Amino acid sequence: MSQLVLQNLTKHFSGATAVQDLWLEVQAGEILALLGPSGCGKSTILQMIAGVLQPDRGTIALDGKLINRVPPEKRDIALVLQRGLLFPHLTVGENVAFGLKMRGINRAEREEKAIAMLHQVQLDGFGDRKPSALSGGQAQRVALARSLVIRPKLLLLDEPLSALDANLRAEMQDLILRLQTQTGVTLLIVTHDQAEAVVMSQRIALMFNGRLRQVDSPEQIYQQPSDETVAQFMGGVNFFAIQAQGQQWKLPNGLVLVSQHRHQGAIRATIRPEQIQVFTEMRSQNNIIPATVIANRFTGTQRRLTLAIAANLTLQAWVTPTQDFHVGQAVWAYLPPENLWYFSQASALPQAVEVP
Repeated sequence: MSQLVLQNLTKHFSGATAVQDLWLEVQAGEILALLGPSGCGKSTILQMIAGVLQPDRGTIALDGKLINRVPPEKRDIALVLQRGLLFPHLTVGENVAFGLKMRGINRAEREEKAIAMLHQVQLDGFGDRKPSALSGGQAQRVALARSLVIRPKLLLLDEPLSALDANLRAEMQDLILRLQTQTGVTLLIVTHDQAEAVVMSQRIALMFNGRLRQVDSPEQIYQQPSDETVAQFMGGVNFFAIQAQGQQWKLPNGLVLVSQHRHQGAIRATIRPEQIQVFTEMRSQNNIIPATVIANRFTGTQRRLTLAIAANLTLQAWVTPTQDFHVGQAVWAYLPPENLWYFSQASALPQAVEVP
């Protein structure tokens, strides 16, 4: 049985729809990321689950029990915001122990639990400090400790790392994943960062304009997006028209690609730029097509090539930094059949396909 079940969840603000008819289930111990652009309704969903907001329609169930009318403090749910919002007049130790105090835990036990939790978030010896003496990353660690020390059934993280610099963000991602493994808590993360969602979650629920667009594993959403909008949001840059006859896909310039997916008629094809391989010599295999390098951008970890395939067709290919090509160089591009994906030109809805 799913631990968290949202059914027909809907919320309006001043006539505008923030969340529309949302259905979602989260398994016990799962890490699920609510991903989407700013303003798509992600934080509103978290606030309804936490009890900060009431849905206009729909139900929220935790462990099989409806909690729509349950006060926030009795839901056994912890919420960590973008900024931890620590109590400035309390010490770090008192902040961590605050939830235990509200639950009537005696002083000695809550101090013991707070010290143990500070150890887990790598803040040994910080118990007597005030929040004003903490860095941003340290304050978020305290907020996590305060949320986890009460052993909630569900932990909600609302853009918890967006205010941190890149290096600290990576450290905090590792810490959150380690704490989740240690505690087994069910984790729901809100983020607008595609890379963060892919790295941290077991499933991604991708939203646009208050509606779920695709709920799947990071690999599935990345490799087989449900429509072109999803593909673009996940960093897709290669989209081109194809006339398909079964597994034979014909480009506008007459070249034919072979795919693992069957279709008939006009489609929009896509392939991830890092999946395209670039060679200086022709190789004897399917899906090798001639191309000309028209741009070469070095990013440190890769070279981002722009390849001219035909008069009105260019593709992005991201190769290793050691593969250097000069602008104007004739090359051969290999598009692996297993990495080609497609959408119907007539509809943005996902197409049913069989993947061998």
